[in-house]
Amino acid sequence: MLFGYLITALALALVVAMRMPEAATRTPLVAIEISAGGEHSCAIDSGNRIHCWGSNHHGQLDVPTGRYASISAGDTHTCAIDLEAGLQCWGAGKFVRPANPQGRFIKVSAGEDHTCALREDGRLLCFGWDRYGQASPPGGRWLDVQVGEDHSCGIRDDEEIRCWGDNSWGQLGSPAGTFSDLAIGDDHGCALATDGRLVCWGDHQRRQTSPPHGMEFVQISSGYDFGCGLTGQGEIRCWGELEDALEVFQEIGFSALDAGHEHACGILTTGSVYCWPVSPTAVPDSLASR
Repeated sequence: MLFGYLITALALALVVAMRMPEAATRTPLVAIEISAGGEHSCAIDSGNRIHCWGSNHHGQLDVPTGRYASISAGDTHTCAIDLEAGLQCWGAGKFVRPANPQGRFIKVSAGEDHTCALREDGRLLCFGWDRYGQASPPGGRWLDVQVGEDHSCGIRDDEEIRCWGDNSWGQLGSPAGTFSDLAIGDDHGCALATDGRLVCWGDHQRRQTSPPHGMEFVQISSGYDFGCGLTGQGEIRCWGELEDALEVFQEIGFSALDAGHEHACGILTTGSVYCWPVSPTAVPDSLASR
């Protein structure tokens, strides 16, 4: 009997010993795209798999199977473009899915109750809540599209910005000039001009349209009442309600960022993800900063 116990114990010890190195050397996931939403966030890893975390009260984390090229986390829903350029959306409400999302897409922006997507041929498809005309874009060809709470904006093929929808806070008053990057918050917007200037407009109650002076950004993003920018040196600076809320990674730096409703997330140069403030979207261990 004792001999049998010893054999069993040795077998268990051997199994544990064989499994420990595998767990210890498991390769961490590398994020290549990030999106922060209402109370959830999502990332795409280097294998084109989507990982979402945070609140799932409306099914916004229930990712359909498949591989994806880009993603946008909205308020209570999420949309993504798969590797075949098809548009997929999931989550809450009757405003989530387009009636017939035919065609091929290269960009999607999910908002609170409406979504806009950019087709390969430059035309826009918008769907969802349209009380203010926020889901009724102008015609023509576009280079980019971003949605806010009750309005939307895009960069046309002539590199000028046009906005449509609610204008209660002057959020349709887009600046003149040509632009390369666009970031739309709930009731405000910011854009990078082709000459390097950063211009913001709309609601200013939390100084969300007052970015820091003297800084040059290569990417920008806007949340509910704040904005953030990524410098060419990998530093993120935020303004508005989330000003000075980020613990700066001076030695590592960031390669991408995205602003959600009341939080923001960035991809570190290591490929891991860091979000701030941590609540309500604690990053999974497989993606967490390292």
